[in-house]
Amino acid sequence: MARTQYRGARRRLAAAALASTAALVLSACGGGGAQTQAAGSPTESGSSVAGETATLVSIQPVNDKGVMQDFVAGFEAATKEVNMESNVVVLTDPSTYESTLESVSGRSDLVFTTFPPMIQAVEKVAPKHEDTRYVLLDARLSEPIDNVQELFFRENESSYLAGIVAGEMTEANKVGFLGAIKQDVIDRYLVGFHAGVKSVDPDIKVCFAYVGALNDPALGKQFANTMYNQGVDIIHAATAGTQVGVYQAAEEQEKFLISADVDVRPLAPNFGLTATGPDFSGAAKLAVEQYAAGDFESGLQVYGLADGAVRILPFNDDLVSAEVQQKVEEAKQQIIDGSIKVPDDKSVGDIKNCA
Repeated sequence: MARTQYRGARRRLAAAALASTAALVLSACGGGGAQTQAAGSPTESGSSVAGETATLVSIQPVNDKGVMQDFVAGFEAATKEVNMESNVVVLTDPSTYESTLESVSGRSDLVFTTFPPMIQAVEKVAPKHEDTRYVLLDARLSEPIDNVQELFFRENESSYLAGIVAGEMTEANKVGFLGAIKQDVIDRYLVGFHAGVKSVDPDIKVCFAYVGALNDPALGKQFANTMYNQGVDIIHAATAGTQVGVYQAAEEQEKFLISADVDVRPLAPNFGLTATGPDFSGAAKLAVEQYAAGDFESGLQVYGLADGAVRILPFNDDLVSAEVQQKVEEAKQQIIDGSIKVPDDKSVGDIKNCA
């Protein structure tokens, strides 16, 4: 069904529901699984989506100094720009994923949700709400759904560049990778990083581990300290909110860190080299803009270095030489023009730990 056929009705339902959004969401989730905040309100405008409602459902804290903080910033800025009502719901209990998504779907025109743990909820809820559009961040459905966009990134391409930095700068010939949890998104970071390191020197050892948590800084610090103590002198971490502890370990151990997704320099100013990953803020803006323009596309939307949607973030120029930065730029262009083919998460099983 074309969005223009239901936009007016949706706007009226959204306006009626927003006055009690927080109470309704918490009630639908049994009271204990969600935290709701109004992210923005529309201003008078000629926008065709003014007064419609966008809701972001996150399964990890949105003030994580990482992925979600960046994504929420883009979501809030974009919805404000097109004058949509916007809300952010943070889930802490997996048993509430489906019920919360069901609740917000009934009064939202556009729903964002995040990462593979939400796949099952989206697959159950979205087909029942044909007039709602969904954006699933960094995850793949088992089968396409007509009103769901799967916003997917080639993190392996940007992490390949992280591997070049680590390969060029390691003095121990032993580098490490820390992932938050074992899933295809994190595997892409690992596979790309491993390939980039080995492109510099096949004899450099790449050790890896999964912390098992998206938001446990103490555990992240523990894992990073263990890895540094085992002789690794550079870690590439893709650990979401857990990454705060990895920053602390790098600074205290005085060993290098390559972060993921957000600028590492203010977070690990003395030993943070750079960061790689998707432009989550830009991705959120792109999806909102597509919806507002009537150009929402369901199905798999894949973005990589060539699209500017994944990238290597600014270097700490005091730590990363101009020569290394130039090698990274050359590799980036070779990935974009296709002369370097970066393996993806399907090859993760081929990687041997600390080899």
